[in-house]
Amino acid sequence: ELTEQIKVSLIRNLTNLFTISNEQAKFSNCIFIKENDNDYIINDIFKSALQDEKFYFQINEILDFALERYQKYYQNKYKDTNLVLYQKYTYEEVCYLLNWPQKINPNAMAGYFYEKTTHTMPVFINYIAPDKKRVDYTNEFLSNTLITAYSKSNRKLDSSDAKHIYNANEEQNKLYLFVRKPSEDKEAKEFYFLGEIIAQGNPEFAPKYNGFKILYKLDTPVRADIFDYLTTVTV
Repeated sequence: ELTEQIKVSLIRNLTNLFTISNEQAKFSNCIFIKENDNDYIINDIFKSALQDEKFYFQINEILDFALERYQKYYQNKYKDTNLVLYQKYTYEEVCYLLNWPQKINPNAMAGYFYEKTTHTMPVFINYIAPDKKRVDYTNEFLSNTLITAYSKSNRKLDSSDAKHIYNANEEQNKLYLFVRKPSEDKEAKEFYFLGEIIAQGNPEFAPKYNGFKILYKLDTPVRADIFDYLTTVTV
């Protein structure tokens, strides 16, 4: 079941090419395979390290743990992705699991980032449940299948962002929703994956944010416990 796209993604990860360019030197020893006659074999440094029995044991322990977690939590893939509904993911994990050629700096990822080779755009939302004390909030679940969101600032109704979002079908783009409660997840920045979303109607100019407002419809209604958790005001 290994597609060519996933194969390329795996190779880039195992050869340190997935890492951001300015971080590649930091992980220069984290190269596990190398090219050999149009194929790949184990890299010399990794092969040599495996001669150490303790290291060999630790590697196998990690692999056993990873396989166990995969079988327990990550086998139920959503549609044709490597993602699982309602599991939590970091920015870096999303880049990798969407088969992007390279990790993107989190500051560039925040909110929206369109990756042209895979035609994917993850939408990251820091959700603050509306309440009487807070009038100014930007995103709101209208139901378990509808959510309003806002573009990045300095975006016009005919910007490339708007085209990627509203012409998703023509461009064969896939938009995926990731939501977190920033008040309860300040360190890890892990987002619940809520599936594919489709923009409804037309973008609405939002002068206050110097951008535009979007109404998204979720392909899958948010599961009740996750919906209640995200929309309940934290005391």
